[in-house]
Amino acid sequence: MPRPSESLVYGVQAALAVARHRPDAIHRVLYVEARRRDVGPLLKAAAARKRPYREVPPDELERVAKSVHHEGVVVVADPLPLLPLEALIERARGPEGLLVALDGIGNPHNLGAILRSAAYFGAQGVIFPKEPRQASLSAAAVRVAQGGAEVLACVGVEELSTALGELGAAGFRVVGAEPEAKRGAFDQPLPRPLCLVFGNEAEGLSPAVRLACKERVRIPGTGAVQSLNVSVAAGVLLAAASASRRTR
Repeated sequence: MPRPSESLVYGVQAALAVARHRPDAIHRVLYVEARRRDVGPLLKAAAARKRPYREVPPDELERVAKSVHHEGVVVVADPLPLLPLEALIERARGPEGLLVALDGIGNPHNLGAILRSAAYFGAQGVIFPKEPRQASLSAAAVRVAQGGAEVLACVGVEELSTALGELGAAGFRVVGAEPEAKRGAFDQPLPRPLCLVFGNEAEGLSPAVRLACKERVRIPGTGAVQSLNVSVAAGVLLAAASASRRTR
C-alpha cells in the first residue's frame, strides 16, 4: 500500500511515462508476468536507481491498485508535482502559448482524456481549482491520460476566476467553451497565447469564471444532441487551436 507521501500510477503507458519523465520519482514497481516485456524500460529505470520491482499475481496487483483497470502494472511514486501559476505563465508566454483551464471537471476519466488531448496538441499546462467538485490527479485520471499527465505542467489554484484574470493581464486570450456562444470555433483562427476554459459537465461555466472569459466560442454541430462530452469538446477546440497556429 502507498504511504501518505506516495501515489499510485497504473496502466502501461502511464507507468512508462513515469520512467521517461520522472525516473527518480519511482519508489517501487509491481507487475504481472504477462507484462514483463511491455514494461521493460520501467524495470530498467527502477533497477538503475536501485528501486525494488517485483512480479506478483493479478489478484495482488488488483488489491494494491484498488482497481481492475491496472493493465498489469503499478508504480508507487512521488505524487505529481503542481507548478505555481506564475511559473506556468512564464513557461507558456509567447506566440505558441496554449493552456487549458478546467472549471470543476468532476469525472476523473474526463480529466484524464483532457490531459491526453492537451499533451497531444502541444499545450504547456492545465489549470484547475482546488475544490471538491474538481477531480484530482488520481490514478484513474493519470491512467486515462496515457502519459499526458507527465508532460504537462499542472497548476492547482484557490480561485480559478482570479487565475484567469492573471492570465489575461499577462497577455493570454481567455476563451471559454459554451454551447450558446455566438462565435463558432472555426469562424476565424483562435489567437495565441491562448487559454481555453471548459466548464463542469452538468452546469457549464460557473458565473465568476464565465465573466473572466473575455471571449466564448461554441463548437457547431447539427443540433441532434444538446452538446458534446467535455473531454470531446476539449479535443475539438485544442485541434482547432493547433490548426490555427499552423495557418498563421
